[in-house]
Amino acid sequence: MDKSTELYEIIRLIRPVHRRLARAVEAKLQGTDVTVGMRAVLEVLQEAGPLSVPEVARTLFLARQQIQLLMYALEDQHLVERKPNPAHKRSPLFALTEAGETVFGDIRTRENNEINAVCELFSAEDLQSSQRVLCAMLDHFAEFEDDPDRPKALE
Repeated sequence: MDKSTELYEIIRLIRPVHRRLARAVEAKLQGTDVTVGMRAVLEVLQEAGPLSVPEVARTLFLARQQIQLLMYALEDQHLVERKPNPAHKRSPLFALTEAGETVFGDIRTRENNEINAVCELFSAEDLQSSQRVLCAMLDHFAEFEDDPDRPKALE
């Protein structure tokens, strides 16, 4: 098989892998009152620290309005809290609360068991190679990324 065909086969696998990963993440969230979208926001805040809604939206390649709704839901559950934003008075920063840190840590522990089982199937070189391929495709197709504040519907 030539390299173009090999890459095309990888691209064809991305959608079903994405769907199954989303379902697996959803299953691990049962009983937490956290949705897949809320989990993604918690992860960004856990990694980056306090961020504004537009910053989280850009990080996740999603519309600001979607992130705002998720942030309200997380705030209602006391998993995030507002902090003053010195750069913008009307766009507060959001940070994980202690409860948010605990809930996200518990979620990651559940997920790590699954990830560790799959890792047994691959060498470190396999995983590094896969990461290089996916990063190169992200870079190559970057010009097709939506503006998070004005996402276009797929036709």
